[in-house]
Amino acid sequence: MTGKLDALLLRATVRIGPDSATDTLWGSGFFVAPGWVLTCAHVLRPAGEPEKAGPLRVRGHNGLDARARLAYRLGGGTDPEQDLALVRVAGGGDHACVRLTDRHDAPLTVTAHGWRTPAGGAPQRWTGQTDCNGRDGAHGLTLAPQVEIPHGASGGPLFDVRRGVVVGVVKARRKEKDGGLAVAVTALRGFRAAVPVGAERGLGDDPYAALIRAHDTWHRQVEGPLSWVKAQVEAGGADGHPWSPRDSAEACALLAALPPPDSPAQLQGLVDEVLGDEMLWDDETAPQDWRDGHGRLHDRPESADIVALHYLRVVARMHAERVPDAASALEKWVEQRAARLSDAVRALLTGVAKQAPALHGAAACPAPAAAAAAVAPVRIAAPVHTATSASAARDEGPVVAVELEPDLFRPHDRFHWRIWAWTGGPETVRVVDQDTDGEGASLAELPYLLNEPLTRAFGRLDSDRRARLEIALPVEQFGVDAHLWRPSPVVRSLRPHPAERPFGVHRQVVLRCLKRRGEPSRIWRDRWHALAAGVPQALPVASDAYAATAFHDAPPGAVPVLCRPPAETTAALAQAIGEGFGVILWNLRAEHAHGCGSACGELHGRASELLGSAHRTTALPERVRVLRERVSQADADADWAEHLALFYDDPGRPIPLCDDLLESP
Repeated sequence: MTGKLDALLLRATVRIGPDSATDTLWGSGFFVAPGWVLTCAHVLRPAGEPEKAGPLRVRGHNGLDARARLAYRLGGGTDPEQDLALVRVAGGGDHACVRLTDRHDAPLTVTAHGWRTPAGGAPQRWTGQTDCNGRDGAHGLTLAPQVEIPHGASGGPLFDVRRGVVVGVVKARRKEKDGGLAVAVTALRGFRAAVPVGAERGLGDDPYAALIRAHDTWHRQVEGPLSWVKAQVEAGGADGHPWSPRDSAEACALLAALPPPDSPAQLQGLVDEVLGDEMLWDDETAPQDWRDGHGRLHDRPESADIVALHYLRVVARMHAERVPDAASALEKWVEQRAARLSDAVRALLTGVAKQAPALHGAAACPAPAAAAAAVAPVRIAAPVHTATSASAARDEGPVVAVELEPDLFRPHDRFHWRIWAWTGGPETVRVVDQDTDGEGASLAELPYLLNEPLTRAFGRLDSDRRARLEIALPVEQFGVDAHLWRPSPVVRSLRPHPAERPFGVHRQVVLRCLKRRGEPSRIWRDRWHALAAGVPQALPVASDAYAATAFHDAPPGAVPVLCRPPAETTAALAQAIGEGFGVILWNLRAEHAHGCGSACGELHGRASELLGSAHRTTALPERVRVLRERVSQADADADWAEHLALFYDDPGRPIPLCDDLLESP
């Protein structure tokens, strides 16, 4: 693609330097939304960290000469995903914005654009054509040695010649070699956690969502010579594809009017359902926003329009109650675009019952499977929350469970781990990470080893409701204080962010029994259903000797409360689990050198009040979390719960029994 798209690239690409030196070229950049220039963070580091760059000057086409400043940056390292920055331009005037790809796959033929300074001369424009011949990490694109990236071109756009969109940011040349490296557009998703510089808050709490929404809205609204979409269409950007650049631009702009997904996991599950296949999502490049989900639908070129329209319709129905105007606009556009399909397919997409599901409610009515198979190789499916799992998802929310299997040869000292996740009912369970070290790890090492995998898992599942953390391990290890683990074991500030406090303060943390993997037993289910049917009742258990009689005579809705620590009541805990109890409370630190005392009486009394006020079993994990938060805030009335542990083993979401047990070779 050439002609108008080349001209638009020229108008959108700028050079960046210090405000105090007119012809000093630090690097290049390009407009991605009105007033926002994307570049590489290292471009702004001629004298150290980006924040020290001071006022900037952005210059470009048609006399563009504007003051600017660094607004957001990613990370602080040199990896591709960390080497991005957003520059805010003051009074940039009437400039063009590039159109960013929403795809995740690598391009083939590309052109790189930017600025360079010839020896002894003023800065001038530069472009070069090459091939993208590989990847470097999750977001790095390697460029073939058909072109030499000059100094000053870093930060410029990398353009996909065949599709007519910008797919990356030129990063660097390779030392002593031709070719270079670029950062894929997928790395922009990292701006969800971008570091704002100074008092910058222009893109709100989710800079990525705000930036990409401004980008998509601009490309739908702009007309005339600056219209990138019009230039794409004129240059043959559809390339025989049933889903044209204009379709894509209009769909993305309509999606931009909707609130972001509750969590990346919700979006990924929805894409799985629409495609009729379970995608193997990569953590770094998995979709984060509705636009990203739209970009994952291009893998079926023969029916891309059908897949995309079905996806858009499902998303519209999910938002019908929450944002009715935006959802209605998207649904009307789907109906208009569907008019270009055959009668049978259009009926399949538009003939669904008019009742719209709530975002967390019942599923939309699926189209008949037989008819879908007859007209297209796509499964027309319901949204991700099915009727059977919707109530569980509402009550419980998402769950992350860490399964700790004792090492075969050192069962008391070393453990192997696997992380499971549920977004809804039992059918949504997925393995998201697992141990690859045959040596295993000690309980003391686990908070450090699990920091990164848990951060990734929570990043996919957390929304306004944080995912619960569940630890499944042997009864003999029930003395573990998992609620005191931190997202980062090392606090990075004297005033840590609330999310850096112990897990038990800001998210629900419960224990589960490792032996209960697989299909739940009947007695376990029966006791759980009895709990759900009534108000939980405290069953005080003072010692192992008392446990057998207490458990045998316990009413259906009983919850054992043990005042002794697990080291002294392992047998009682094991017996309670064997008797099918799904909820148990105990004290992790109780002192019993001289038998039970007043603290035991207070524990039993307060636990009885806690259970009686819960009204339903599903409320208990959050009630315990609130108590832990009150303890962290020095609320003396909650001190009794400082060492309170909760066993909460839901048979509705059992830990699956895998064939490949977690043990060393």
